[in-house]
Amino acid sequence: MMGESMMDGIYFYWFSWVFWVIVTFLMPKGKRRTILALWLLVAIIFSNLYVTIGSLAFSVTYLIIFTGAFISLARHNRVGLHIFSGFTIMIGYTSILIWETHAPVWLFMPRLLLIPMICVALVSIISSTMISRLIISTLGLCGGELLYSVLLANFSIQQTIGEFVFLDTLLVMLFLLVLMELLRKGRGKMVSTLQAYKQQLRWQNE
Repeated sequence: MMGESMMDGIYFYWFSWVFWVIVTFLMPKGKRRTILALWLLVAIIFSNLYVTIGSLAFSVTYLIIFTGAFISLARHNRVGLHIFSGFTIMIGYTSILIWETHAPVWLFMPRLLLIPMICVALVSIISSTMISRLIISTLGLCGGELLYSVLLANFSIQQTIGEFVFLDTLLVMLFLLVLMELLRKGRGKMVSTLQAYKQQLRWQNE
């Protein structure tokens, strides 16, 4: 699409395949694993397709991800709380995009790192479980992308919703959330192992 550079989308593809490998080979066999793997493959396959709904142009992959997030939300507990949390992330993300448009000089680091890190910090405060964080952050960013594009459309500025720049940002954020969870679990196992080792040494010395 117009306005995208050659490098846009590389993080989306890379992290999407990483998640697909994790889901396909590391998750327990079952219906959930099959659905997630197919969902990721469909999102990758349709990443270069766009549709127009009314006066707005959408990436098909954006619609697939947004729809999948809503389906996951419907199957999760405390839907109202998750919607409110997603709304909070949506407003925060939209505010960052507006800030970037009007005062780009204040972005003291690349947006591909700054926006995901801010969103990860916000969602980490809002929710305590990884699944909830993934759902809330996906809904928030997708909603924020839609809101920002609608605001631009009111000023006769057309922008495709869900371009590769957005998909890169989304996947980097999701990767950071998964990485944080893996580090947390790894730290917990390390602490448990050290405690067990110290306890064993005490028994041997008694």
